[in-house]
Amino acid sequence: MAHDTEHNPEQAPQDLAAPSGEPLSTPWPHADGDGTGDPALWRCGGCDCPFVQPLDWDLVGRSHWRVTLRCPNCEWVGTGVFSQDAVDRFDRELDRGMRKLQGTLSRVSRACMEADIAHFAQALESDLIVPFDF
Repeated sequence: MAHDTEHNPEQAPQDLAAPSGEPLSTPWPHADGDGTGDPALWRCGGCDCPFVQPLDWDLVGRSHWRVTLRCPNCEWVGTGVFSQDAVDRFDRELDRGMRKLQGTLSRVSRACMEADIAHFAQALESDLIVPFDF
């Protein structure tokens, strides 16, 4: 993956390919840890933030993807060509993160609703709510 060491968000992403146009197996500082050596695309190579997001991805050939990534922490943006396996792992990690966010949202929404109900019940008991409140 091309990596802009100065983290300039205004700089255009860089594409990586061999002179023949073939996709490159691009180095990335973080391997998945599963022995494949494929990059952990969700982890920023600059600041180590685990929340890298895809901005765009397009199929290149039959088994590689050109992916533009952005780190929300340091604003790094880069584009590289990655194997189907690496992109599949990234997609699974994005799905896992989405499920985690949805679970957190559900818990926070429920806690807020319970607090609202408790406050409303207390106001009713204290005769602080009158018909013109509605």
